[in-house]
Amino acid sequence: MNKKFTDLAKKSKVIVIKVGSNILVNEKHTLRKKWLATLVDDVQKLQKKGSKVIIVSSGAIALGRNILSKKKLTNLHEKQAAASIGQIQLSQQWQKAFAKLKIQSSQILITAEDLNERRKYLNIRNTIFSLMDLNVVPIINENDTTSTEEIRFGDNDKLSAMITNALSAELLILLSDVDGLYTANPKKSTQAKLITDVTEINHDLEKYIDKDLSEFGSGGMLAKVNAAKLCMQSGSTMIIANGLVSHPLDNISPKSSTWFHPAKNILTSRQQWIWNRPIHKAIIHIDEGASKALQKNSSLLAIGVKSIEGKFYRGDTVLIHYNKKELARGMINYDFKEMEQIKGQKSKDFSGILGFVREDEIIHKDNMVTSR
Repeated sequence: MNKKFTDLAKKSKVIVIKVGSNILVNEKHTLRKKWLATLVDDVQKLQKKGSKVIIVSSGAIALGRNILSKKKLTNLHEKQAAASIGQIQLSQQWQKAFAKLKIQSSQILITAEDLNERRKYLNIRNTIFSLMDLNVVPIINENDTTSTEEIRFGDNDKLSAMITNALSAELLILLSDVDGLYTANPKKSTQAKLITDVTEINHDLEKYIDKDLSEFGSGGMLAKVNAAKLCMQSGSTMIIANGLVSHPLDNISPKSSTWFHPAKNILTSRQQWIWNRPIHKAIIHIDEGASKALQKNSSLLAIGVKSIEGKFYRGDTVLIHYNKKELARGMINYDFKEMEQIKGQKSKDFSGILGFVREDEIIHKDNMVTSR
């Protein structure tokens, strides 16, 4: 292993590794078993250096499609059927590969809804920690069979970043079919140059992102950069590296991969969880006074609310706008019907208006994250 990568791995108590469909499944739509054995061997080396390892694995749909002898999956239900069939084979192959090295593995299937609900989120987090304490390698995948279009992660890059945040993992490695982020698509342009270090994701960097999706997965470079944003905000390092080679972790080098470094101002695990929750076009429009209060890390009060948009319920995450720009987002204490009645009102008047007082604040400062 490269010295810089080895040093980073040694400092990382928890490492998340995401394996994409395009490197796990070959052109014949079957699993690359020999390659998988080399990856598992690399994982064992990380364990011996003291790191706990979690795998986020794609590939269920691709394997299921092959078993069904389908050239193309045309809709969500066909993809869910393929995932249901392919997930069994995928789990078995991971189990066999680790068992050869006398390493126990486990399977965890997660939906976006599981991570959006705080109680389930904490339960998943605690379960994974328990597995790691038992020296078990969790193999995580999105539960494609039960996920609906409206509540899907959309890609395992985002799932792996959210798992990284939930576990406060120091390092996320995305194994891809390219070396990293280029100035152009290296499969289309001979002028493409690899970007090896990223300390900030801005408009200048985003213009290099190729938005093409993979054949089997639902990600692409855009999804990977979005995952990097989540990791950087939570203080984690993320690496995009070429996973097509044998012993892909052994072959990671700063010169032939892209390293996304932690941001200067990081979010706590709870803040990141709030930030990543779905927002169904729910917006709270506030006045100048409330805007200034939020900038001083104060809670949002109803008196500073001018208007609301969308339907939302207690505990939902909503956007907070001032002059049509997002200032923050947070978990609201009142639903949209209640908010229509108390917007612009003082907290002491809630009882007379609603007949009850749930909280004095519309959104408490501890349940709010300012926009980045």
